[in-house]
Amino acid sequence: MSVIDEVKARIDIADLVSESVQLRRAGKNFTGFCPFHPNQRTPAFVVFPDTGTWRCFGQCNEGGDIFRFLMKKEGWDFSETLHYLADRAGVQLKPPGEEQQAAAEEHTSPS
Repeated sequence: MSVIDEVKARIDIADLVSESVQLRRAGKNFTGFCPFHPNQRTPAFVVFPDTGTWRCFGQCNEGGDIFRFLMKKEGWDFSETLHYLADRAGVQLKPPGEEQQAAAEEHTSPS
């Protein structure tokens, strides 16, 4: 298991997102208003705990995992986000190997 996978396994995406977005349970998922664009009518922001992902079905039409959410919300790069989440999850970071560098490049490339 890579460090990235370990961090994802230890942090509940609904808990992380609910720190800045008021979420409401909708079946097995959660919905709320997207924090990335103005909208006060339709809760188009959905968090999928089963897959550890989120998606906005509104104006910004973006989505991703816990890393992508914090990168977009805080304006951080992947390295800053990884350090923050690893510290929060209690995961010790080691110098990146080839596998981690490939994963980091995948997260930083434009979607």
